[in-house]
Amino acid sequence: MRGHPVAADGMLGAVLLAGSAGQLHRGDPETALAAVLVNLVLALAVAVRRREPAVAFGVAAVVWLTQASLGFRPGGDPAVRALQPTVTDLAIVVLLYTLAAYRPRRVSLTGLGVCLAGSALAIAGWSYAYRSATMLMLAVAALGATFTAAWVAGDSAAYRQAYYASLEERLAAAERARDLEEKRAGAVEESAARLRRIERDLHDGAQVRLTALAMTLGEARESLAARGAPAEGPDDVPALIAAAHQAAKDTLAELRDLARGIHPPALDRGLEPALRGLAGCGALPVRLDIGLAGRPSPAIESMVYFSAAELLANAAKHSGASLVTITVRDDDDRIQLAVADDGAGGARLVAGGGLAGLRERIRTVDGRLGIDSAAGGPTVVTIELPGHT
Repeated sequence: MRGHPVAADGMLGAVLLAGSAGQLHRGDPETALAAVLVNLVLALAVAVRRREPAVAFGVAAVVWLTQASLGFRPGGDPAVRALQPTVTDLAIVVLLYTLAAYRPRRVSLTGLGVCLAGSALAIAGWSYAYRSATMLMLAVAALGATFTAAWVAGDSAAYRQAYYASLEERLAAAERARDLEEKRAGAVEESAARLRRIERDLHDGAQVRLTALAMTLGEARESLAARGAPAEGPDDVPALIAAAHQAAKDTLAELRDLARGIHPPALDRGLEPALRGLAGCGALPVRLDIGLAGRPSPAIESMVYFSAAELLANAAKHSGASLVTITVRDDDDRIQLAVADDGAGGARLVAGGGLAGLRERIRTVDGRLGIDSAAGGPTVVTIELPGHT
């Protein structure tokens, strides 16, 4: 029935009304009919309790206060028989629980106060009729405990609902974050693969053709020189060939630099050999400390390599250091790069600066950059990247 709350609540109201069937034949037919109508109102309030908690409780509270005032008449006045309590009166307890479970605490506390006030009215009239202190205390304890327990249970249910809702939201957010991270990792890998294809196309296509063109122009120039052609003529052919030859060589050099910037050939052998090659051609002495259990993805390898290259260049340009230490570790599927120098320190993030640009690049793969560079040194720049292994 949890999937059909309206039907479940209607059934609960019907059960309460049926439980009162034996109590509704009181007095004349008109009195019995009035009692049936009162109990039917309470049962209907239970049937709509989850759709309209406040309205349902309000209707039941009016009935309850009327019963408490007229069903037990203080001062010995005759009670109204149609308002005598029945099993259906348990609806007020159910509705107080519902109010506490589905409405804010300030509203449900008001409902609890109404129920306790009605209890006080009922007990006042009942105690006058029976004049028993023991029974009075039992009645006070029973009604007070019943309504308080109903409110506490409903309030606890509201807390659990809010907790489970927030837990589901957190789980959904974590799932969305994981999905986003996977998509971003896939996009980074796809971008890196596309760049490698461009590098191969440049190497296998444009560079080869430019190399052939440069060789042809070189042969033409040498052929003209061998024939004794003047360096300058009417058409200035040797000079034009020489200029074209130089332009082809310059373009070839630029394409090679561009291809190496996209994907350094040294990375084909792995990150450690690439970093050793980078350290060997640097302007400062470099000490390497590399400990990787596995090989990161090509995109992360490229990012580690270029990050180390930029930090080495920064150290050589700004720090005045005598030694740079590059440390690479993997920990919990994260790659940690640390570049430390014994220079003057004072490195910091500046808008438009190299470190700021580096931080923006590593953020594309959910990376983090940290700087520890007090005045006087040393400087330690740490970069943490996902492994994507």
